[in-house]
Amino acid sequence: MRIGELAKMTGLTVETIRFYENEKLIPKAERSLNNYRSYTESHYRRLMFIRHCRSLDMSLDDIRLLIDVDARRNEDAEKVHEMIHTHLKKIDEQIDALKQLRQHLSLLALCCHGNHANGEPCGIIEGLEN
Repeated sequence: MRIGELAKMTGLTVETIRFYENEKLIPKAERSLNNYRSYTESHYRRLMFIRHCRSLDMSLDDIRLLIDVDARRNEDAEKVHEMIHTHLKKIDEQIDALKQLRQHLSLLALCCHGNHANGEPCGIIEGLEN
């Protein structure tokens, strides 16, 4: 199949597919007689794997690790477990930071009662200045 067809099937852009190919996340496509790239079912499966990993916010380096592992080898499985636990820790830290941000914004929202018709200053702006 040609790159446009593969892009439609995977929901990725042509540029993204070329990028993954240049990054060696997918094998180079064979060239047909008319010099078009010709992609296979294995390209499709690899791209869907990459797309799923990216939807989980995995980095390209993490994806490279996952592509290269043999799930039957204990050492490789340990690498994968470590990577996932590191990723989970990072997500927990992001959640904590977002909770703090939400709390700060909630406190700012309480600083203003919305009655500005009498020239009362906005408490949110004053809270941001302090």
